[in-house]
Amino acid sequence: MMTKNLSLTGSHSNTAKNLSVLSIVGMPGLGKTALAQHVFNDPRMSEAKFDIKVWVCVSDEFDVFNISRAILEGVTRSTDDSRDTEMVHRRLKEKLMGKKFLLVLDDVLNKNQSKWEEVQKVLVFGAQGSRILVTTRNKDVASTMRSEEYFPKLLQEDDCWKLFAKYAFRDDDTQPNPECRDIAMEIVKKCKGLPLALKTMGSLLYNKSSVSEWETVFRSEIWELPKVRCDIVPTLALSYIHLPSHLKACFSYFALFPKDYEFKKEHLMHLWMTKNLCCRQHSRTPEEVCQQYFNDLLSRSFIQQSGQEEEVFVMHDLLNDLAKYVAGDIYLRCEVGQIEKIQKETRHFSVELEYDDQYFDGFGTLCNTERLRTFMPISRSRFSYHWHCGINMLIHELFSKFKFIRILSLSGYSDIKEIPDSIDNLKHLRSLDLSHTAIEKLTGKICLLSHLQILKLNFCKNLELSSNLHLLTNLCRLEFISTTLAKVPPHLGKLNNLKVMMDSFNVDHGRRVGCSLKEAF
Repeated sequence: MMTKNLSLTGSHSNTAKNLSVLSIVGMPGLGKTALAQHVFNDPRMSEAKFDIKVWVCVSDEFDVFNISRAILEGVTRSTDDSRDTEMVHRRLKEKLMGKKFLLVLDDVLNKNQSKWEEVQKVLVFGAQGSRILVTTRNKDVASTMRSEEYFPKLLQEDDCWKLFAKYAFRDDDTQPNPECRDIAMEIVKKCKGLPLALKTMGSLLYNKSSVSEWETVFRSEIWELPKVRCDIVPTLALSYIHLPSHLKACFSYFALFPKDYEFKKEHLMHLWMTKNLCCRQHSRTPEEVCQQYFNDLLSRSFIQQSGQEEEVFVMHDLLNDLAKYVAGDIYLRCEVGQIEKIQKETRHFSVELEYDDQYFDGFGTLCNTERLRTFMPISRSRFSYHWHCGINMLIHELFSKFKFIRILSLSGYSDIKEIPDSIDNLKHLRSLDLSHTAIEKLTGKICLLSHLQILKLNFCKNLELSSNLHLLTNLCRLEFISTTLAKVPPHLGKLNNLKVMMDSFNVDHGRRVGCSLKEAF
């Protein structure tokens, strides 16, 4: 269909020696990324005999250093600790020299010629036949990159109906109500051939059985409104409006993630659980309720699986824009150096750290820090499993500021060596992540956190735990993967709802990852 004339095995416009660029250009929601993924993963690409294949999500700001480093990390499949562009380019040149590569730059918005030339100058060292595939919303971007342009066509009427019906009627062999079918045909026309719009509208209407519900969607005033913000199309806004209130609350948390962020289902469910968005229902546990909420958002096409990894998911850029729009200032994500964006209304906050050894010093300037309910650092790099950062503040001073914090992640803050007695100030804390820190001892003061449900202590060395940990009666998840323990605290078996995640200890109690407490001890 859309791939008919798209090929990376022929020659394209040469932007420089040994290098050619092809840009897929089209409006948001057209399926540019999906098409690029299809090409990237096509088995026939083996005929081109690329030595290296790299996918980099660009989005938003086109920063030469960050993009060059992301390409290098994709080539080496490991975290890079370079501190300047020159160092990154030197290493990247060494890795690309004489190698034939395929590089995908997804969602490029840059129109600055000099920035592109700065990135490109090191890519030309690849072997003859190297290719760059770009997806962009703007034809001017393709011109800036001096690339050949490919314009995917909007879906034809028959294909529009097939895609819509796939999500609206699923595997139901029965013919839809004739009245619903007539309304559906009109809704399909309103989607204007955009695959994302057809998927989300089909997913929305799958959960509606009456003609009146279909009629309400069709007659909505949202269709006639201009794009609300950041190219969010009306179909996405409609899909959000028709979510039940509990799923709207869950959806808002996506505003804390950057675009193209690959997240684990488990991580997201923990955020919901500790926010009490998934309370126990009848015979179902909060975890089972969260699982249902997640599946509901997945079935409505708000999230999708990322690649071949079953438990890793991603959200379309436009839906990420929608999450930020509906979350307002309550949920906020920013990068180091953008602390001035924090509003006094902010309750849930994430900070994006781009590389190791960055220091976050916004705690001293945050307005109404004590009102924060969520704080967590996020690393965009998919290869940053062991990253380190710091806080320009004494830890006891930090804890004194978080009066009502519910979710606190200090993962990666390598200068944390101990937890002060002031931890008992965090009386409302439900989730604490101290993974990848230098902490050596968890004192009995932590047992005063009566609401604590999740405690993560992964990748900590020589850790000594309080012997009274069993007093945390609400604790339902305890993690110490790749953590060395002097001994396992006694009486943990009394916590009937506790799940322990681990691999091995330097004591004889470890068995396997994901086992229950009774299996482990």
